[in-house]
Amino acid sequence: MSIDNIALLITVLLGLIALLMLFNLREYHKTQSKKQQLNSYEQILDQVGAYVYVKDVNCRYVYGNKLTLDYFGVTQEQLKGTRDQQYFPSVVADVLQRNDRKVLSKKQKMTDDIKVDSNGQQLVFHEVKQPLFNKKGKLIGLIGISTEITEEYHLRSELEQLANTDPLTDLFNRRSFTAFSEHEFSRAMRYFSPLSLMMIDIDLFKNVNDTYGHLVGDEVIKRVASICDEHIRESDILARIGGEEFAILLPDTDLDSAFKLAERLRLAQQNHQETFLPINDNLPQITISIGVSSIHAKDKSFADMFARADKALYSSKHIGRNSVNVA
Repeated sequence: MSIDNIALLITVLLGLIALLMLFNLREYHKTQSKKQQLNSYEQILDQVGAYVYVKDVNCRYVYGNKLTLDYFGVTQEQLKGTRDQQYFPSVVADVLQRNDRKVLSKKQKMTDDIKVDSNGQQLVFHEVKQPLFNKKGKLIGLIGISTEITEEYHLRSELEQLANTDPLTDLFNRRSFTAFSEHEFSRAMRYFSPLSLMMIDIDLFKNVNDTYGHLVGDEVIKRVASICDEHIRESDILARIGGEEFAILLPDTDLDSAFKLAERLRLAQQNHQETFLPINDNLPQITISIGVSSIHAKDKSFADMFARADKALYSSKHIGRNSVNVA
């Protein structure tokens, strides 16, 4: 081989080596760039005021941001491969695992409010979970974000209670009663179950307010509510739907049984001594009138039952009060 050929070969080899070095250098820079980018993402997630974590398809932790690690009291390496059972009571861990499996099996995002007892205090977390896929579309796990909403949760509960409860008697108000009743009506129609409704009105209530004032009137309303509550079942729904009007929904109760209960309520109120009222010859007797209806196969909605019970109550009021009528 001539010197010229050897020199050419060396030149080609040096060129190949240079290309390889350039390629490797680019790959190195790409790797370093990816690492730097990943570190940047982790730094950002560590600044987020929420618990961020990643789990694999076996519901084992792969990653947790700083807030998550601090809550669990572990390092990133200690977190990897662990499950919720190591950090939460079994009841809570079971709920979390069940949610994980739903996300992974349905491959859909889901949300839930999770209650956790911590040092004698109940904390509430709003959790959002969604599936994670790789570039090829293969499911590789899930990402979760949890935020503490304890104060917001209790405030929301209080507002819901205020919206659904009568403040004087602590019974359901008309709005919530209607919602419950429509649900029970649909169930009764679907399964051909008996369902009855009772409408109750305090007789001559205006006389009580006019003679003794509204404070005494309020006590009368609370007493009637208490007597009704004492005589109904836990499954029955009692509500104050108007000033001196009440309603009781009676699931799995036929018309005859509802009538008998109405009579017991009427007698219980009639025989009760209003010890908080002043003794006065002008004191009207506190009695109640009741209208009762039951579900019909031809009913199109709960409103049909309500209308019949209201009509029966109207009849009770106009035949002398202190009576029970059936529609």
